[in-house]
Parts: sequence; C-alpha cells; structure tokens
Amino acid sequence: MVHSTDESALNAARDEERARRSEVLLEPVPHLEWSLATEAHPPPPEPATPASLRRSWIHRATEEQVLGLYRKLHGSDRRLPAPWWLRALDRGEIESRAAAFEIEDEVHHVLSNRPGWVFVPWAGISEAGFWEYAPSDRAPMMMPTTVVLTDEHRGWLSVVPAHRDTPPLPVPISGVPGLVAALPQIETW
Repeated sequence: MVHSTDESALNAARDEERARRSEVLLEPVPHLEWSLATEAHPPPPEPATPASLRRSWIHRATEEQVLGLYRKLHGSDRRLPAPWWLRALDRGEIESRAAAFEIEDEVHHVLSNRPGWVFVPWAGISEAGFWEYAPSDRAPMMMPTTVVLTDEHRGWLSVVPAHRDTPPLPVPISGVPGLVAALPQIETW
C-alpha cells in the first residue's frame, strides 16, 4: 500500500518529468542568426536604388564584425546566403564593402540614365537587386536581358541575354567601363 506522502512524492516526480519534457529548449541556429543580420530594419518603403536596400546589420556594422559573423556561421559547407560583395570580401578579392557599394551605385547610375532599364529590387538575401532591359521583354522571350552583380569574376557584372526557355550562360562584363562599352550591343539582344 502506498502512503499519501509517497503518493504525493510520486505525483510530484511525474509532474516534474512532464514539465521537463514539454520545455522548449532554445539553441542558437546559424541560419536564424544570419537571417536577423541580413533583414532590413526597417524595410525600405519603396526601394528604387541599391543604396535604398542597404538597411540591415551587415550594411551598417563594421566590416570586421560582418566578416566575423559570416565566417563563424558560414562554415565548411559554404551554404549561407550572402550578398555578392560579402563573398568577394571574404575571399579577399574586393578591397572593401564601400568599394562594392560604389560599384552597385555606379551601375545603377549608368543604367537608370538610359531608356528602357528598370531596377528590380527583389533579389537574394541582402542583394542589391538587378536591372532588366524592358524592351527585350517581348514575345517569344520569357525573360528580359538582365544585368546582375556577381562575385564569380572580378568584373563584378554579368549579363543574361533575353531568353525563352533555358537561361543562357551569363556573359561576364569587365566592370562599369565594360558595361558602358557593351550597352549598345546588349540592348540589341
């Protein structure tokens, strides 16, 4: 026979075990931490330029802090989404975040002053956006000619020609001067 004090102790132990099992244990999650670091605070009202998208922690904190967090969370699997400039900065291929922002702003200045080019702000996490050439958005094409920033080569720009089905390989461009020189041809694609 179980005495009431033994029964009370047994019930208390069961209640404690149930409570322990139902506790929510929070552990740092790298992708959540990175998501918070790249989220725009506050979100831009109407992003019309790459500069208007630079509102997250990775755009305001010191380069050392940003690189430190990126390297800590990125790990060996290299799967953390990041802007083109941060990947290039991490590899030592671009001198600074400020230099990358200058490139973004120069590209925007060149293309926004030409008829037909439209800035598209929605790109990957904390990316600067991309530019589409509206006149190339015509039948039978499904996607217009697009200028994108990239860390895949040191010209930092690639153009994807207008296409119907499978996207063609991006055409590397040698920086803003190369873009300016190639625009007459690009605008015929």
